[in-house]
Amino acid sequence: MTEQNKVYLAGDVIYAFIDRTHAKHDQAAAFFRYFSMENYQLATDVVTLYDTFTILSQDVSPTIAKDFIRSMYISSVTIFYPTEADMKAALKTYLSDKTGDLTLGKTLMAVLADKNRIPQIATFEYIHAVFGLSIFYIPL
Repeated sequence: MTEQNKVYLAGDVIYAFIDRTHAKHDQAAAFFRYFSMENYQLATDVVTLYDTFTILSQDVSPTIAKDFIRSMYISSVTIFYPTEADMKAALKTYLSDKTGDLTLGKTLMAVLADKNRIPQIATFEYIHAVFGLSIFYIPL
């Protein structure tokens, strides 16, 4: 697959897709339809999964959160596990940020996406242009 057919899933998009009452559910569903039609390779990380599980469990229901984890377990979504080197790179980048725009989670996501040559992140939140990453938009 080309790099253009890879996208990194942020927790906010996953959450909006699962929670049908979320204001951005329709947009998240459109993302996943497009990913399927265009044979995108999807990836995320274990920290994002844990955070999404926790929020789903608290805000929606523990049963839905467990079903989410079960779905991820059997899905074809690649799950990245940060190494010590990944964590050090994320910490170095996070601590050197002067803008205050970065969070440690977003920085780790950027490090893992860059390491695995994934140029776009599917998110509804602002992502600092670390490592030249861009936000995914459905082409018109």
